[in-house]
Amino acid sequence: MHISIKLCYLVKKSRLAGFFLFALLAGCQPKPVPEPGSLELTRAQQSLQAGLPIKAAEQLAIAIRQGHPEAVTLWLELTLPQLGPLQQYQQLQAWSKAPLSSAQAVRLGLWHDAAVMPPTLAASSAPAGCKLTVQPVLSTETSVAHWQRLQQDWPQSDFAPLPVCFLAPIFVDSRELRCTEQAQQRIACETSRLSDIMQHSTAQILLVAAGRGQASFNNGWLQLPEQFSPALFRHEFSHALGFIDEYQLPALTAAAECVRTDILANLLLDTADVGRYARHWQLDVQDLQLTPVETCRAAGIQAWRPVQADSHMQHFELAVPVLYQQVMQQQLSQAASLMPVQYYFAYLARQQQDMQRWQLLMERAAAFGYPAAVAALEAVGASLTAR
Repeated sequence: MHISIKLCYLVKKSRLAGFFLFALLAGCQPKPVPEPGSLELTRAQQSLQAGLPIKAAEQLAIAIRQGHPEAVTLWLELTLPQLGPLQQYQQLQAWSKAPLSSAQAVRLGLWHDAAVMPPTLAASSAPAGCKLTVQPVLSTETSVAHWQRLQQDWPQSDFAPLPVCFLAPIFVDSRELRCTEQAQQRIACETSRLSDIMQHSTAQILLVAAGRGQASFNNGWLQLPEQFSPALFRHEFSHALGFIDEYQLPALTAAAECVRTDILANLLLDTADVGRYARHWQLDVQDLQLTPVETCRAAGIQAWRPVQADSHMQHFELAVPVLYQQVMQQQLSQAASLMPVQYYFAYLARQQQDMQRWQLLMERAAAFGYPAAVAALEAVGASLTAR
């Protein structure tokens, strides 16, 4: 009996010693080191849950500087409404030189850095054939999404019957486009790469969806923000067809537009021009409802639109009047009179004394039948012959 009790005691003592030995060894093991920036990332997530996005952005900035890769993606999502892709990229470069993931590069339009090819987006044709062709240029993931939205909206829109076609979009790195991202300013982009594209394009109109700020149309170049809506596109594209804004223009613009003597698409500058307007656009005079608009107020001139209801040229979200759709069809039947963007780029090339580029672009513009381009080439030919 004494022997069995002693043996039991020794077994228990052995087990107790083993326990303390295990505890001692466990205490000697190094504790796992948290990933750099993980604490700030956790704090940022907590701030977002508490409805504090500004504080979360500040915490994510610290996490990015400390090297946490997941913080970059969350920061990009959080700051997208306030910052454009170039602003985001430049800020990330200031904080960290770590390479971006492919998904992050695609989001920012950094195609030179992304390890993936741009998405394949198809061209689209009009049922009635093409009288005017548009070359889209996209950059970021956001611009792709909004372009696809436009293509889905087009068949149900007022513009669907127009003989307008779209070539497959071309992708240009956002750092190469360098489009401005100031909310209260018109978007401006670097022209050199775009000029190269249109020098070889079969399209007359250039559409660039990139940058942040105000949309515009200028000499065959349709510039939209990357987050454009189909309604905004319809308004700006109407400018390509000769339509003028029906809200008050700035003084300098009004001074140029409101003294024109040609027949405008949607404005009359003299009520005596009703008959001439109707004949030119093949309309019935009784279908015209002259309504005063504010377009030329800054120039001290009263202008009228030919429809009574407010149109998409006053507020881009509004519908396109049926009469305007008829005018657009007539305008596209003589599409050669619309300035192709190649003519504008030729003008820029001449300013830079690049006459070889000027000639290539002017030849492309003349191929569309644009009268001013044909005349410019004829003038150069006559000058060379005279020499």
